[in-house]
Amino acid sequence: MKAMKEKVGMFQILVNERQRGNPMLREMRNVPHVFAKILPDYIVGAEACVMFISVKYHILKPLYLPRRLAELRGGSWRLRVLLCLVDADDFERSIHELNVLAVRDEWTLVLAHSVREAARLVECFKAYEHTKASTIRERIDADHLSKLTDALTTAKPVNKTDVMTLGRTFGSLADIITADAKDLTDCPGLGDKKVAALLDVFEQPFSLAARAARSRRQQDNKASSSIGAGDDAFPQSIGQEKSTTRRRPPDVPEEGDSEDDGGAAPELF
Repeated sequence: MKAMKEKVGMFQILVNERQRGNPMLREMRNVPHVFAKILPDYIVGAEACVMFISVKYHILKPLYLPRRLAELRGGSWRLRVLLCLVDADDFERSIHELNVLAVRDEWTLVLAHSVREAARLVECFKAYEHTKASTIRERIDADHLSKLTDALTTAKPVNKTDVMTLGRTFGSLADIITADAKDLTDCPGLGDKKVAALLDVFEQPFSLAARAARSRRQQDNKASSSIGAGDDAFPQSIGQEKSTTRRRPPDVPEEGDSEDDGGAAPELF
């Protein structure tokens, strides 16, 4: 009996009994499915499962999904997909809550905006069960222009036409990187925004450690410059305060004092 279920699971999607009546099942026409006694809502592979939830149902019963996810903790699933049907207008808060639950329990949150889209996603998970990642990975030709385009278009909004212009003008990626801002701006179609994006990419460190070190140095420089500005401003303010303080000339007596008792105090100003 167990061997028969495993054989059925190789060609069909195993569906939890809880999902009876789900309209999504009527849209699953490309891959067969069968009901079985399983913990997740759908089993789409030997090590892949899917849990289904809709935004409306989560709003009505917010404790349902945490309990279901807790049942699958510590399992042998390599891929856990939390499939959410967005069927409510006010969904931002609910999606945030579902995302927190997914991250906490190591699930991958996938959103579907219609019942048909949700069914197609479940079918794709099963259909691509044994497919390598290279089949959906972007293919880059081996020629120089394709590699140059793939590298430079990472700086948005640089496009393929800009890459062809840069290639004809400078010839190689090394010459493009070492060119100054004026030479890049002189190329047709490259304005200040595109040149700034290119220079920002060229100046970025290649490793995360180097990038973090650079960020720390920039913060230290900003802090030291602000401290230096404060030191310069402090004596200036003191000087301004001193300059605005009126001082009595040393030879002039204060008001109320005189050389003789009946004398009046002289005017200072």
